[in-house]
Amino acid sequence: MSMKDSDREIFGRDLPPKTVVLTFDDGPHKAYTDEVVAILQRYDVPGVFFEVGRNLGQVQADGKVKLGPLAGISRNLMEQGYAVGNHSLTHAQLSRTTGDALREQVLSTDTLLKDVDDKRAPLFRFPYGARNAEGLQLLNEAGLKSIMWNIDSMDWADPVPESIVQRVVDQVQKEQRGIILFHDIHDRAVKALPQILDRLIADGYQFAGWNGRDFSVARPRKGASSTATVTTGYQKSWAIVIGIDDYAQWPKLEYASHDAQAIADTLTGQFGFPSSQVIVLKNQQATRNNILAAFHDRLADDRTGRDDRVFVFFAGHGATRRLASGRDLGYIIPVDSNPDEFATDAIAMTDIQNIAESMQAKHVMFVMDACYSGLGLTRGGPSSSAFLRENARRSARQMLTAGGADQQVADAGPNGHSVFTWVLLQALAGKGDLNGDGLITGTELAAYVAPAVSAVSQQTPAFGSLPGSQGGEFVFQVPDSQEYLTADTRQLSADAIALNNKVDAAQDAKGKDEAPVTVADLQGGKSTLVVPAAAPTSDRQRAQQANDRGLQLYREKRYDEAVAQFTEALKLRPDFAQAANNLGFVYYRQQRYAEAARWLENTLKIDPSRAVAHFNLGDAYFHAGDKAKAKQAYSTYLALQPQGSAAAQARAQLEKL
Repeated sequence: MSMKDSDREIFGRDLPPKTVVLTFDDGPHKAYTDEVVAILQRYDVPGVFFEVGRNLGQVQADGKVKLGPLAGISRNLMEQGYAVGNHSLTHAQLSRTTGDALREQVLSTDTLLKDVDDKRAPLFRFPYGARNAEGLQLLNEAGLKSIMWNIDSMDWADPVPESIVQRVVDQVQKEQRGIILFHDIHDRAVKALPQILDRLIADGYQFAGWNGRDFSVARPRKGASSTATVTTGYQKSWAIVIGIDDYAQWPKLEYASHDAQAIADTLTGQFGFPSSQVIVLKNQQATRNNILAAFHDRLADDRTGRDDRVFVFFAGHGATRRLASGRDLGYIIPVDSNPDEFATDAIAMTDIQNIAESMQAKHVMFVMDACYSGLGLTRGGPSSSAFLRENARRSARQMLTAGGADQQVADAGPNGHSVFTWVLLQALAGKGDLNGDGLITGTELAAYVAPAVSAVSQQTPAFGSLPGSQGGEFVFQVPDSQEYLTADTRQLSADAIALNNKVDAAQDAKGKDEAPVTVADLQGGKSTLVVPAAAPTSDRQRAQQANDRGLQLYREKRYDEAVAQFTEALKLRPDFAQAANNLGFVYYRQQRYAEAARWLENTLKIDPSRAVAHFNLGDAYFHAGDKAKAKQAYSTYLALQPQGSAAAQARAQLEKL
């Protein structure tokens, strides 16, 4: 069949240049459809939803319609002005369907949609794009138009949001216009959508909606609401990570190499930087030539793309030299530097500035666990939501340092880290998401780290933007935790908990939500940082955030506060199996075994195949003295996970019973 737009079929190839239509199939979904709508509203763009009839209800034998609970979601869509079309009754392959069966697939769903709201759009999308001449003729008789697509996100098959983003952007750049196919029944589509919108908006695309006759851009988008957020939208992620303990001619350090490895592991693990794009130089590898080669040979000029990001971390000695002009110039010290010759064999901040400006990457952030001054940073002005929503367009060259020229790095923090890097790692673990939007910007990182380090050490971290920065923000996207608490879950050491408590106490003293935050810049002055308010989020997103905060509190052994967060998560999302397990396990750690068993039983009502919850339930019943139920729970765990990490312990417990 023809792939061109016609009176009876639209693919999107005749749309104006740089115009796209966002379409979402297979809903409505009890959670994800509303999350998609929240994103569309935040970006002020239209969307079209193609819904499967059986999700809405059924047409009974006597022709009467019986709507189900999900029909309310469709009604809300239409009331909010979204076009809602027909995607067949059961998502059948209609190219192989004829006669009465074909008519039922098309017309029954149309009846259901009209019963939801007679404002339903006269649009039909064939499942899988599979259609025949009889199907197209039936649409013509029913007054429906076939809507196809020319850009496929493949979100039904691809579990990785970042690759969905890149696939869509690549296809849009190739086609220059068209209809994009998404599915509002997958969480990865929800995660990918804001990044796609950031990229397309930055490239000047406009978004068309259904006007009752065809697709058109009714009005220029507002840009975003006043609470618009930043998303990552990066094509590739690069990093250079340097840590030097074993100096030959400078005083040796204790933790710099360990700090560097922890940062590299966080980038490749938590944030998904490809290990092949994370260059790690430790101790004898970190010579001046090797450091400069890492920048020039791997990242400078056109080696990075315009939608890439680069993160640079250095842990080692820093030094400051007073120039004849009276200006200070900072240096980072490679492993082979001579203290008497560092002006020529170290790496000056002017070199770093030149490297930063030579990179094509959109956003670059330097984090230096070293103390020096003389960087020539521009002052970090107040952030605003208007500033943030331009982030996809603006380049960023930001830097955060551990302290000034007259200060020493506190090289005795928890778990073999410096104080600065420990606090940085805590920020990257989620504490740096100050506005709760699931993102950590460079400004948020500085606004958390700088006051925290100053509160627990003699250091005064500094933050600013390098010359040439256009006011953009480096962004980390905080991944949702998938962890189910068990006895094997690692908790923080006593010294780590003590340091975190000091940081929290300092924040409580000044007010956790106080804004703006004042930090030092590297010119001896001050910068005022304002973290924008987060956009409204769905109950599902707020539940995930509460669960993740609960996990942080559990690791710090703040059990009552963890209980409160897991309880909040379950209020927002009663079917949240992960939060139910985690709440039950915290009760178990508090020796509240009856409450633990109740919540672990609830977990298994939601997700009966969750093996770890069966093991946790066995422990709760074992300590509560209910041997029969403990035996049953341990046995179920072994049936599900005979080679699981707790299998030996479950067998040992069964022997005791």
